[in-house]
Amino acid sequence: MTPGEIHELKRQNFIENATRYFCFLCTELGYAEPVHSFSQQQNGTIILDKLEYDNKQIDRLVVIYNAYHPVDYGFEVQFYRPTMSLEHSDRVMAYWVLKEDQDIEQTYLEKAAETIKAKFYHVISGKKWE
Repeated sequence: MTPGEIHELKRQNFIENATRYFCFLCTELGYAEPVHSFSQQQNGTIILDKLEYDNKQIDRLVVIYNAYHPVDYGFEVQFYRPTMSLEHSDRVMAYWVLKEDQDIEQTYLEKAAETIKAKFYHVISGKKWE
């Protein structure tokens, strides 16, 4: 595989698996279906995929990133209270996996979803903020 093919495979695995493993946000907690977006360099290289899960009723936004650029952190799950702030400094960084520690299949996504559900249920359900 070429580096470009590996990159595209990693992106597709991220989008498909993150959507599958984090579906509980929609099915159990009433979040809207995720909105996918990406950042791209001028040369066309995708450097970041982002899934945003919004629940306006409980004032929560769950953002799941996967960055591919060498200076980025890699995979992150962050929480926001949109009515309070969407500033980067006001988020809760709930889970991350450094780019160097990721595999192409991104097997860490299932564990990430399980950890978020277990450890941060009070936040994502709207019962409490960190």
